Amino acid sequence: MAEAKKSAVVPFYYRHVWRNILLLVLSAICAPISVALVFVGLAVSKLHGHRNATFSREDREHGAAIQQRKTILVTGVSMTKGLAIARNLAQHTPHRIIGADISALSPGRFSNAIAKYYRLDTPSGDDVEPYIDSILTIIQREKVNLWISCSSVVAAVEDGQVVRLAEKRAKEQGRRFEAIQFREDVVEKFHEKDKFIDYIESLGLTTPESHRCTSRDDALDVLMRELHRTPTKSGRTVRRKQFLMKPIGVNDKARDNMMTLLPLPTPDATAKYIRSMNISKSNPFQLQQFIKGKEYCTHALVIRGKVKAFTSCPSLELLMHYEPLPAHSILSQEMLKFTERVCLDGGASFTGHLSFDFLVEEQRDGRHTKFYPIESNPRAHTAVVLFEQTPEMADAYLDIFNSAASNSSSSVNSKAMPVFPRTPTYSYYWIGHDLVSFLILPILDVIFGRGTTQDAFSCLMVFWHHLVYWKDGTFMLEDPLPFFVLYHVYWPARFLEALMRGKDWSRINVSTTKMFEG
Repeated sequence: MAEAKKSAVVPFYYRHVWRNILLLVLSAICAPISVALVFVGLAVSKLHGHRNATFSREDREHGAAIQQRKTILVTGVSMTKGLAIARNLAQHTPHRIIGADISALSPGRFSNAIAKYYRLDTPSGDDVEPYIDSILTIIQREKVNLWISCSSVVAAVEDGQVVRLAEKRAKEQGRRFEAIQFREDVVEKFHEKDKFIDYIESLGLTTPESHRCTSRDDALDVLMRELHRTPTKSGRTVRRKQFLMKPIGVNDKARDNMMTLLPLPTPDATAKYIRSMNISKSNPFQLQQFIKGKEYCTHALVIRGKVKAFTSCPSLELLMHYEPLPAHSILSQEMLKFTERVCLDGGASFTGHLSFDFLVEEQRDGRHTKFYPIESNPRAHTAVVLFEQTPEMADAYLDIFNSAASNSSSSVNSKAMPVFPRTPTYSYYWIGHDLVSFLILPILDVIFGRGTTQDAFSCLMVFWHHLVYWKDGTFMLEDPLPFFVLYHVYWPARFLEALMRGKDWSRINVSTTKMFEG
């Protein structure tokens, strides 16, 4: 949403101060419409009755998975993925859902799916103990039976530490505690790009050529070797490989240049580009072979080495539109097999959310030939929103209480197919992102000579198509307050903070409530 464009002359509406001011004005202008939607939603909810009234029916429908009323903690409810999981569980089970996140203005805090909300301490650099302790305190105080972690990228490893400590405490107290969260050693293996590629290679699966770079010379050695490839005996030049440079850790500024194809045309240009990057042992990068093809992402719920729920969809570097692949398509099934192979290697203790990014090479006739895993996220993916209309998703989570702890292969459902989004499945967008990206900015670009009328019209058609045929990822008629808070409380507060602190940003992800540094 509102990504800053770089050019010789940047129009005022792309500049830091004006950009924040105009977005604040836009929020104020749209507030009456959002208020009207909230009142309509509250009226509909009142007519249908409180969600608890549906529990007796849901108990009968999902009785096999429900033993007694439990307390389920969902962390990360500021993000769409956490909110979507909480809503699904609240709608289709009788259990008590409590939410937690680091923001006092979390949109999920105001959801009627959440019985109680806790604010977590923010992890800060090496000082993560307050964050870990705040989750452990909630688990202890509320006697949480199941913790479903929807980590942000900055807290993935810390959440792995929490589950280990929480399980230890529960065992000492003689009570059962379960968590949908990998331990920290697993998180590190999948979270760090180079370790992930090494691990996938160890399983005998195809990976793109990758190099861990802890200095500029590491990168230049590989790139210069490609630039100076010699002709073959037949006189033809060997086809030169191209690479992408990716930060291994969290680096918002470096992410803006991740799609630059390397090496550049000349050695001098390549060297200059690499020397402009802050590559070091403490800030390593991964040089990964560029695979020409379409990008896809997956989301999986894994319980004791078994994939219990799965979906996949086309992907982008900043993904704000989710269109599910048909569950039985060849590509979806191939990506599921890949995920199941990894989970099988993880064993009976392998439990958490797992997602992969793939690049798929295609033949000239359109059939895919190879797909390459390029990245992994050992946490929930926003694609979980595709399960919004799928009650079976709740049963998939509750299955963690059904199977014995040690040997999942003996579970009755061990050979069952995973849950896929129920068809027909909506495609999802976020109206705040589309309103700016496909309506307001294209019109302003035409007015100020940065775009064509044809481009603006094309963007308008995309916006109209999403508005009419797709579904907003946050708005739910029966639960409208998170939508209002997201656009008229949370983001305005972030824009005001950016103005007051002079904190520049390059783009924002509405669905994950993340602001990328400029």
